[in-house]
Amino acid sequence: MSSRPILQLYTTMEEFEVLHERHDRTRSTSKSVTVDRQALIHILMDHARLLEALRKSGRVDVAERH
Repeated sequence: MSSRPILQLYTTMEEFEVLHERHDRTRSTSKSVTVDRQALIHILMDHARLLEALRKSGRVDVAERH
């Protein structure tokens, strides 16, 4: 029996690794980081899917604002 993935991600492993590398090369005092636009979009879409899946299972509490 083959199990279906719980969540399909848009972000590729290569995008994920490049984003981490970019973060690692950024000074700790920096307020912003320049990243590939498509990678950022994929991360945001993955985050939205993750929240949707967790909400459906009743397993998430998201802060409205800081």
